[in-house]
Amino acid sequence: MALLYRATRLKDRADTHVFTFVVTRSATREPDRDVTSKDFCCAHQRWAVAFSRTEASLGVYLVWRGVCEGMRVYVDFTFTLLSRDHFTANEGFSGKQVRFYAGCAAQGRGRCVSLSELNAKFADARGEFQLELSMSRVRTLYSCELRAPRLDTPPIAFAGFDWSVSASGGVGKEPLTLRLQRLSGEGQRCRVRYALALGEGDRRVHSGPLECLCDAEGGTPPWTPRPPTRLIHKGVRLTVELVWARALAELAVPVAGRAATCYDRDKQAWGLRCDTHSETVRLHMLYRDVHHVPRNHLRYVSWSAWLVRVAPAAGESEAEELPGAPFENYYAQESADEGLMMETALRVEDVSRAGSPFLHPGGELRVRLEWTDTYLLFQATYHVYDDLCRLHAHQMRREIAALQAENYSLERQLFSYQKTLAFAQAQAGGEAAEGGRRSPAERSLSTDTEYA
Repeated sequence: MALLYRATRLKDRADTHVFTFVVTRSATREPDRDVTSKDFCCAHQRWAVAFSRTEASLGVYLVWRGVCEGMRVYVDFTFTLLSRDHFTANEGFSGKQVRFYAGCAAQGRGRCVSLSELNAKFADARGEFQLELSMSRVRTLYSCELRAPRLDTPPIAFAGFDWSVSASGGVGKEPLTLRLQRLSGEGQRCRVRYALALGEGDRRVHSGPLECLCDAEGGTPPWTPRPPTRLIHKGVRLTVELVWARALAELAVPVAGRAATCYDRDKQAWGLRCDTHSETVRLHMLYRDVHHVPRNHLRYVSWSAWLVRVAPAAGESEAEELPGAPFENYYAQESADEGLMMETALRVEDVSRAGSPFLHPGGELRVRLEWTDTYLLFQATYHVYDDLCRLHAHQMRREIAALQAENYSLERQLFSYQKTLAFAQAQAGGEAAEGGRRSPAERSLSTDTEYA
């Protein structure tokens, strides 16, 4: 088996995710058994890690589970086998903007490492080893031809929803208008970021990044290309880039009263209670289904939260994000959750009086939750598997400290050389100036000598 052990988001420009797997000995000692990890999510697509074994070597593949006709996904990924001795002995391979599509849903290397080297450098006494997968710059693109009379795309699977792009107009003087429509998840609100493009080459018209709230019916605002585009009888090429789609939950939380209940994408129950026992209002987030977390597992959940205004003024945003967002926490199986406290910038005295911009009728606050990442991780407590990553971290810190000390020493030497060189140049310049001050007789003699 390949067990997802830890997941880390680096929060860099490339939105890098690092997944660590614990691979049991079945990957190397049971050649007839197909070893594949459980599905996990990255960039709103479902993935898995699969292994192939020959008599002498082991292969590793990244498998795209959300195959959709007409869709292609580009990924920068790196597989790394973690050495038991030193981080510089890690081995792996990588690919830049590797394309996954319906005809090729698995990408990797059939002979990643020999079995003898795997057992000698990477596997422990139980035959288990750790594999690290890094994924970044994930792009999801969907393309098709829009041609009358069919003016909408087939269903597009993304982020757990089915989507479609519908077209209207484009005949006569009426301009063509495009709209992204969510087909599944009835009654569920979400926030989506995407981009649309029509045509190809020099005639391509691009919408740029579009971001909006998708209502309970799944509708989004329409986009009209500029300059206006006509839907010719031969059809037009449509390209959709789906960046992310995050489920939303909006709660009415009484300022003084019981907790409000909502559910995340995995149908897990959460409670949100208002806390007014400090200078500012705090929101107490409770995971009510914490007892449903499988034994010996951790559930990682991250989310963002906003306070919704009653009547936003012109130029004012509809909601104000809570400081410290996004929030994240790990949950293990327990009888009850103690909860996580989220601070707000709203003072308690402002809520107690009428006219507060966030106090809705009935004495309640409207809180919008946006669910981001969730992972079910193997091993709920600190384990011997953690020692390897901690060892690598300490080794890298020592290497960095040694390089910094060496760099500082070289900088001091360079400064000393520059100082010596400047002093020598100053002395040479002074001597040249003194040598140039000759008497008229000397200059005349010199001239006569030169011309003699």
